[in-house]
Amino acid sequence: MSKEYWSKKHEAYMNRRPDRGKTVCIIICAGEATRWGNYLGVPKHLVTLEGEVMLHRLVRQLSEYKDNSIHIVVKEDDDKYKVSGSELYVADLNPSNGDADKFLSSQKLWNKHGRTLVFCGDVWFSDSAIRKILSYRGTDWIVFGRHHASKITGCKWGELFAQSFYPKDIKEHRANLHKVAEAYKAKSITSAGGWAHYRAMSGIPLGEHKIKDKFYNIDDWTDDFDKPEDYDRWTKNRKKAKGKK
Repeated sequence: MSKEYWSKKHEAYMNRRPDRGKTVCIIICAGEATRWGNYLGVPKHLVTLEGEVMLHRLVRQLSEYKDNSIHIVVKEDDDKYKVSGSELYVADLNPSNGDADKFLSSQKLWNKHGRTLVFCGDVWFSDSAIRKILSYRGTDWIVFGRHHASKITGCKWGELFAQSFYPKDIKEHRANLHKVAEAYKAKSITSAGGWAHYRAMSGIPLGEHKIKDKFYNIDDWTDDFDKPEDYDRWTKNRKKAKGKK
């Protein structure tokens, strides 16, 4: 599709008024995935775990909640990412923003009339995690993640899985993403991803790894797949855990 086509489509998204009762679910799949490479011959979002493609699983899980509008954000029009029950959205990318662009590039989808949920497309979500995220009733900006190493999956560090916010937080949400992007451009921080954004939203210095508030801890099999070793570790430990039952 031409740039003109996607420009008009972006404009349609921006002007569209979602049903007030709908939650806009944004699944981010527009990153470069350089650490994953071409492991297993597929992008990391499309890896198969326990007989189901990870991205398809997330769309299915979200589709089970009738009040969700689901959008998959990609860097280019790609049939591999077209999943029944969701809409494809080609991101308006600005790579100079660093990883903050993962969020800023789909801002035209942010719900001005209700809740927005942003999910990382390279995360395997347990049904329990999806239930906790969808049923969470707080209306302030919050992240869902794990703030420590996992004894379950074997991951040695914390991870961020999703964000939730409402119209009242959009201005601050956007401003802090730009703050993070500018700090990254100035080389005062080395990463402009979700953790830096969380710190900005929580009033924590951008270079200080600390958990304050605005954090909902999820500690189960939910985990992020950035590198081949993440996949290998998760599948090995999952198989071992199932073998014990």
